[in-house]
Amino acid sequence: MRGRPVEVLVYEYMFPKPKTFDPQDFQALLQRSLIPEVRQETHAFYGHLETAEAKYPGLDYTHPTHRIRLSRWSWHRRLFRAFDGLGLTHAEISALTKWEGTKWAKEKFEKEQGVFIRDTAADGLPDWTEPASRASAQQGRSVRIHTIDISSLDDDENMETEESDEELASVGVSLNQQLRAQAARREAGDTSAVLDEEWEQWLKNAIESGELAILTERMTEEMLGQSQSSN
Repeated sequence: MRGRPVEVLVYEYMFPKPKTFDPQDFQALLQRSLIPEVRQETHAFYGHLETAEAKYPGLDYTHPTHRIRLSRWSWHRRLFRAFDGLGLTHAEISALTKWEGTKWAKEKFEKEQGVFIRDTAADGLPDWTEPASRASAQQGRSVRIHTIDISSLDDDENMETEESDEELASVGVSLNQQLRAQAARREAGDTSAVLDEEWEQWLKNAIESGELAILTERMTEEMLGQSQSSN
């Protein structure tokens, strides 16, 4: 429908006036910058590139979570700005993103080898359990009428919210303490100290479980509440 190859449109959007040291076309950009960033993201996420899952992570450039992960890298941020600026459809993006580490590469490998690469990102996370407040609401929709003490229900819900907030906050405090300890070791001359191993593991779990979005929303609400109370 556009009349010109999507990769040409994307390249021209990213480099409206290419300089001599810029990649001369999209394929050059891919080899020079995008694929190396994919490898960096994959290594940061899995900690290695040894398993089939790490070699074929199946990154989907239309998936919001995968876009968040890849947007940590500068050239991918520019790539996504081009996608959005051009108004590319999911089909156009999927047709373009056929390189190492993508969903296309994973599906191609699985088909050719006759195997299925299982996603282990959620391994070790507890199974989803429906909150008690939601289960109570569903029971309230039944034909039989049950009377409940509204004040006690409010107290229970407030207690659940406070406990959940404390759990999320404790994660941030613990990670911050560990990062400070590792930074101190680095300053003391211990070059083997890893600054962000715990952070990468937490970020991996938080993104896949949806906890990152919940934490961000609650932090925003808390900051707004503090701002309003101070005024």
